[in-house]
Amino acid sequence: MSGDRRRLYAGSLVALVLLLLVPLGVQNGYYLEVLFRVFIFAALGLAWNLVGGYAGQLSLGHVAYFGVGAYAFTLLALDLGWNPWLGVAGGVAFSLLAALVIGSITFRLRGPYFTLATIATAEILRLLVLNLQDFTRGAIGISTPQLFPAAAGDRDFYLAAVLLAAVAYAFNLWADRSRFGYYLMAIREDEETAMAVGVNPARTKLLALLPSAVLTSLGGSLYASSFHFVQPDYVFSIDISNQAAIVAMLGGAGTALGPVLGSVILIIASELFKEVFQTAHLLIYGILIVVVVLFLPGGLIGLFGRRGRRPRAAALPAAARGEEGSPRHSSSSSM
Repeated sequence: MSGDRRRLYAGSLVALVLLLLVPLGVQNGYYLEVLFRVFIFAALGLAWNLVGGYAGQLSLGHVAYFGVGAYAFTLLALDLGWNPWLGVAGGVAFSLLAALVIGSITFRLRGPYFTLATIATAEILRLLVLNLQDFTRGAIGISTPQLFPAAAGDRDFYLAAVLLAAVAYAFNLWADRSRFGYYLMAIREDEETAMAVGVNPARTKLLALLPSAVLTSLGGSLYASSFHFVQPDYVFSIDISNQAAIVAMLGGAGTALGPVLGSVILIIASELFKEVFQTAHLLIYGILIVVVVLFLPGGLIGLFGRRGRRPRAAALPAAARGEEGSPRHSSSSSM
């Protein structure tokens, strides 16, 4: 293991320990709730980044896995009497099934057709949940079961969000440095060239979607339980997909740290603008996002050095082939 990589892993571990110690010094429920949202959207942004950042597939239908996780967890616990944590596992299983079906269909498409298809699949699921009233309670929504004791709710939800973001970050680090990650980046840069060197784009993108859907489903269950309620127009809202994508693009899509940085800035800025500008905060917030996306295509992390820049297209197929001097040879992990 190289010195750089050892320092990166050690720094990440220290940061995780410090974040887990935050509730010892922060007791205020409002601050813990804001921090919970920072890390839940960091986790969602990191999950989206596996497909949208590394593979370059602009999915705006990730809310499908978020909603499936939230509803499956709730219905399994309330209607079938499952332990809520088993309900969360059930939500993951349903989301994996949904990812296999949705990915098998949508990854045959490219560009805007792929993006529109992902939006359409999420919308179909929203309408299904809305109309199956006997089963899902329809537009009325359902109160969710509790994952944590009410007395320690804010602290426990914050810790769970940090751990989920840490797992999602570890997946991104792996994608950043493994042969599989280089396959994804080769597809993003030039799908035809990637196919020419033996990469199967449809299978590779589907394999990336599976962990992405699992992490998004866990985020949906956690978020639903924290707000004690699920309702189809919210947990299947495209706003959730948009925010996950914006968090990644703002911080730096295709980098492991970018979505975390994007979520910290986006959520905290949103709270500050709401406090200072009141009714105008959404307009200012939107303008800032547009400015960053237009003038910083590599995201904020692109300002800080080489790690924010995407590898050159020509180098990635070489990595996939394992040629001497390619990025793959600088990594010890492979698929």
